[in-house]
Amino acid sequence: MSLSGSLRAAVAQFGGARDDYDDYETGEYESPARSAPGRDDRPLALVRPRRVKFALVTPQDFDDAQKIADHVRAGDPVIVDLQGCDDQLRKRLTDFFSGLAYAVDGGVESVGEQVVLLAPPAVELSSGAGGEPHRRGFLNQA
Repeated sequence: MSLSGSLRAAVAQFGGARDDYDDYETGEYESPARSAPGRDDRPLALVRPRRVKFALVTPQDFDDAQKIADHVRAGDPVIVDLQGCDDQLRKRLTDFFSGLAYAVDGGVESVGEQVVLLAPPAVELSSGAGGEPHRRGFLNQA
């Protein structure tokens, strides 16, 4: 005998109670819909963030600027080591980086002595230990 049958028998012994809910035991239970109405039953897909690939470039002449621009346009941050460049090439490349960052709405930041980080718009630069967003602007050569 089931639990509900035992309870009914006990209640019937003490004067009985009218049971209008007999259809619960015989009816089929239907589970509620698992998804919202109008939503299809496709399985959920995991969304993983895109891996960020940094490019490291040590330019030898101004022709390497195109390679750097191609990386930034592809969405890759670029670390440029200007330590092996003479002063004239360093200034030309720094001007180019500032224009490139402005044109693609990216950012340029000096990360070391004569080392520059170019960031595309999808990469946010932060300055300081607090992690506050870096204000995008031009790189000062002075």
